[in-house]
Amino acid sequence: MRKVLGIGAMALAVAGLGLWANGHQAPAMQARIAAEAAQVAEGSVHGISTMVSGRDINVAGLADSAGERDALMVALNAVPGRRVVRGELELLPAAAPFETAVFKAADGGLSASGHIPTEKARAVLVPVLGEASSGLVLASGAPEGQMAAVEAGIAALGPMILGAAEVSDGKLRVTGEVLGPAERDAVLAAVQGLPEGAVQTDLTLQDDGTPPDWTLDYSAMQGAVVTGKLPKGLDVAAVAGALGLDRIGNEAQAALIGDPAPEVPALFVALKSWMADFERLRVRIGQGGSRVEAGFGAGADPELIAGRLAEALGPDVALDIDVVTSEQAEGTERMNAATGQVERLSAGYWLPVADFAADRASCQAQAEAVLGGATVSFVTGSDRLDADALRVLNRLAAVIAPCAAVGLKAEIGGHTDATGDPLGNIGLSQRRAEAVRAALVARGVSAAMLRARGYGASMPVADNATDEGRAKNRRTTVLWSE
Repeated sequence: MRKVLGIGAMALAVAGLGLWANGHQAPAMQARIAAEAAQVAEGSVHGISTMVSGRDINVAGLADSAGERDALMVALNAVPGRRVVRGELELLPAAAPFETAVFKAADGGLSASGHIPTEKARAVLVPVLGEASSGLVLASGAPEGQMAAVEAGIAALGPMILGAAEVSDGKLRVTGEVLGPAERDAVLAAVQGLPEGAVQTDLTLQDDGTPPDWTLDYSAMQGAVVTGKLPKGLDVAAVAGALGLDRIGNEAQAALIGDPAPEVPALFVALKSWMADFERLRVRIGQGGSRVEAGFGAGADPELIAGRLAEALGPDVALDIDVVTSEQAEGTERMNAATGQVERLSAGYWLPVADFAADRASCQAQAEAVLGGATVSFVTGSDRLDADALRVLNRLAAVIAPCAAVGLKAEIGGHTDATGDPLGNIGLSQRRAEAVRAALVARGVSAAMLRARGYGASMPVADNATDEGRAKNRRTTVLWSE
C-alpha cells in the first residue's frame, strides 16, 4: 500500500515539474515563431502583417501574385513549432499593360494617372508629385524597369514647358513642348540612362534655335505683312510706325531665345519718305545681311531712284530697283496703303482722286496747292526729272486732268533762278516746262489742252541773292485759261 502511494506521489511530482517547464518555455517559443514569421513577412512585396498567438500564426495583407501568396503560405507553414496558420492574403489585381503617366501643365503643375507597383514606390514619388501621387492605383504586373522609367520621365518633364511622360510596360514615351534646343537636350539627357529602345520622344520646340531671318512684303494695294522669324522682342507695331504705316500684318514667328532685338532697323526709317512711291517693297533681314527690293510705278527713273535710295540706306544694304506695270484695268480705284489716298489708274499711272468742282478758279487753286507743297525737281542743269518728281507729277496730273476735260487750257511755265546765262536759262526753263507737259500727257491729260512756256529768270518770286530765294525761283507754274 505504501509502495502504491509512493509511486502516485512520484507521478504527481513529475507532472508538476512538466507543467512548470512548459510554463517557462512557451513565451520563448512564441517569440521565436513570431520572429521567423516576421522574417517571412519582410520578404513580401507589399509587407504583409503577421501576429503570433501561442503557436498560431495569423496573417493578413496583399500578395503581389498567386505565386507570391503560395510561397508565403508555404514559408509560414514551415516555421518550426507553429501549430496552425490562420487568415488569407488578398491577391492584388494585375494591370496589363502596366501603365504609369505623369503630366505637366503649362503652369508647371503635375498630375498622374495609371498604376504604381508598391506603396514604397509611391513614397519615392511623393517628394516630386505631392498629392498627385495619390492618383496612382496600386496594381501588380509591373515589369522590371517600370519605376526607373517613371522617375526618368518625371526628370524629363522638368525642363519642359508642358508635356507628358507615359510609361507602358517599362517603355517611356515623352511628348510635349520645350523652349529651345538647350531644353530639348536637357530632356534627352534625363532619359539617356534607360535601356536602348526603351525611350521615345516627340518634342516641339517653341524656338528651333535658328537665327532670325525675316521678310517684310508691302504692296500699295494690299499693305504690309511680315513673315519668317523675327528677332526676340522686336515690336512689329514699331516697324509700322517707322514706315509711317497704320499697321503691319504679322505672320512671323518670334524668336524666344537669344539676345533681345535692338531698336527697329534704321533702314525702315530711311524708307519712310519713299513709301508713297512704292508699288511694292520687299525687305529681307537675316544672317546674310539686309536686302531691299523696291518696285516703283510708271514714270519712275530707276537709275536716279537707285542712287538716292542707296545713299539713304547706306553701303550695308543690298538694293534692287525696278518699275512695275500695273495689271489692273484702266479706271480701277484703290486705297493706297501708305497714304490712305484713293487712287485711280489712268494710262498706267496711279493718280490720286481729286474731289473739287472743275472751274477756272478751283482748278487754279488746286494746282497752286499742289505746287506750293512740293516742287517739280530736276537734275541740276538739265531737264531730266529728278527721282522725287514722281509723286508731285501724279498729284498735279490728278488736278489738271479733270480741268482739261471740261475745256480749260493750262500753260505749264518753267522758271529758273538768276544763276548762269540768261538765254541759257530761258532755254532750260522751256525744256523743263516741256518735260512736265510730256509727263502730264503720259498720265492721260489731253495734249491739246496743255502748252509749255519757259520764262527763265524773268519772273522771280524771291531774292536771287540767297540759296533759299534761288530755290523758290526754280519752280513750275500752272496758269489756266478758258
